Amino acid sequence: MSDTVQRAQIGGVMVLRLDRPVANALVPQMRAALIAALDEAEAEEACDAVVIAGAGRGFSAGLDLSEDAAGLRAPGIEDLCRAVAGCARPVVAALHGEVAGAGLSLALAAKGRVAHEGARLSLPEIALARIPCAGATQRLPRILGAQVALEMMLSGRVVQAGEARLRPLFDRVVVEEAEVEAAALALARTLAAAPPDPARSDPRRGLSDPRGYQRAIATVRARMGQAGGAAGDILRAVEAAQLLPLAQGLDFEAVLAEECAQSREARALCHLRLAEGRARALPEMHVAGARGPARIGLAGALPAALAERLVAAGAVPGGDEGADLWIEAAPGAAPAGAARVAFDSGAGFGREGLWLRVWPGAAMAEIGVGPGAAAGDVAALARLLARARLGVVRTALPQAGPGAGRVLAGALDFAALALLRAGLSPQEVDRGAAALGLAVPPCLGMDDEGLDAAQARLVALAAWLKMPPPAPDGPLAVRIARGARGRAVGRGFYEHPPEGPRARRDDGAGGALPGRVGVAGALHAVLVNTAERLLAAGALARPGDADLLAIGALGVARDRGGPLFAADDRGLLAVLGDMKALAPLAPPLWAPQPGIAARVREGQGYFRRAGAAGVAVLSRA
Repeated sequence: MSDTVQRAQIGGVMVLRLDRPVANALVPQMRAALIAALDEAEAEEACDAVVIAGAGRGFSAGLDLSEDAAGLRAPGIEDLCRAVAGCARPVVAALHGEVAGAGLSLALAAKGRVAHEGARLSLPEIALARIPCAGATQRLPRILGAQVALEMMLSGRVVQAGEARLRPLFDRVVVEEAEVEAAALALARTLAAAPPDPARSDPRRGLSDPRGYQRAIATVRARMGQAGGAAGDILRAVEAAQLLPLAQGLDFEAVLAEECAQSREARALCHLRLAEGRARALPEMHVAGARGPARIGLAGALPAALAERLVAAGAVPGGDEGADLWIEAAPGAAPAGAARVAFDSGAGFGREGLWLRVWPGAAMAEIGVGPGAAAGDVAALARLLARARLGVVRTALPQAGPGAGRVLAGALDFAALALLRAGLSPQEVDRGAAALGLAVPPCLGMDDEGLDAAQARLVALAAWLKMPPPAPDGPLAVRIARGARGRAVGRGFYEHPPEGPRARRDDGAGGALPGRVGVAGALHAVLVNTAERLLAAGALARPGDADLLAIGALGVARDRGGPLFAADDRGLLAVLGDMKALAPLAPPLWAPQPGIAARVREGQGYFRRAGAAGVAVLSRA
């Protein structure tokens, strides 16, 4: 038996305990071991029934995302659930702790279920633009009805087994977690002694009110409108559970699940979820003997929403002197001689010590770690941010300059100015940025910031990016000289009347870039080139960190996956071609970094897969 599945024979019942860190993820080895054990149970005359339980703190958190991103290996989760549902011996699922995603699909395939009242059930696939698989969209509504099933699948929220509306899902719900396996054994013996019940193989209780089922479908469809994607496919699958026999419904679900999993949005979201998990594993958290501060204090006027979030996560509010490490909003705000984290409110990181920048809209933070930063302080800060539900990217100082997020944003703004000098209008530039998924495009963003402030920021960044400062006759300086200083005065790159930004009359349109490169391609190439520079300098540890920073610092939409994901998706060779065509406009921005050419020569992308050779248009994604 595999070391991921522990087997015990208790009377006439074979007990199979899922036992794999982390969270009993249903990896290929475990799936194969369970199928083999079910085959053995059918072959053994002394085996009357099977119980599948979870060792440790929960039943199963579902599939391992790292496998999911690379493509599931045989046997698939559908193969496992088919084996459970078709086993000649009744299979009972004993549920406690977390029961999520494919873990819940596995439990639904069983003939019976026993749960601890506090077991946490969820189908979180919608958060990754996917639909529940392996029978969940067919069996759950057949047991609970369309309304409850759709609520679970479309929200992805966790529900507890003890909720009254979930009662039809279980044969028994127990109060004490320690009683779950014993209750499952008793149920297994009962099922083994009784004649087979067709309702356990093909449940239909949730279909008993056809009109109510259809009303639930119609209500959700009206609320969703024309929404498609995973939400639309979930609705179609749940509707099919009423219209199709179970076997055909399972086939229909499998087709929808495969289409969802292969969508660019799903792949992008899975990529970012993996990148977030890897970024949280800061090297300082694993330094032997590194002891973090017991308490972290807040010194000075941090943004109110952030301060409230950090205090809720365990930070000491200002005025309490009992902290060992202080997040300092302004120099001198922390007690004299205290260990401190310098909070960057916009000026940028220094070259030494420990720094923090938070992008509240993205719930993400950049930790700048320079010489003199104690490993224990870094680890303690990272743990506080994790408790505050803030994602983390670690950057190395001084290699990251004033902060890697600021460097990416500065490179994008310098590129926008270069495109304006090449004859494009602010509207053309910003439309290209919007096609990349940026919530606030660069020209409009500089208007919001104020053109004087934007120019000062870019002057400070110029040396790090090896760019000349904004020229006296350039797009920024000319507008400032004319009094067009941004939204605050009503004029900048745009006019700003009360009804919203509009194009200025003196801005032409119709500029063209070398090599027939589109604006979106030009801006994307700058972000890829700048990210490669940060990686080569050692400012970032992984390519995925650059994508996370693009989400946090630039506001790139998550369903785009970030610039390096997009480069792999489009094909790095095509991005390299854009860089070479545009390099004469501003060599520091577009002249390809050596690492990019090396990746192309080796046929490699950024995420251990060959860069696609296709020519997918960026704006179609």
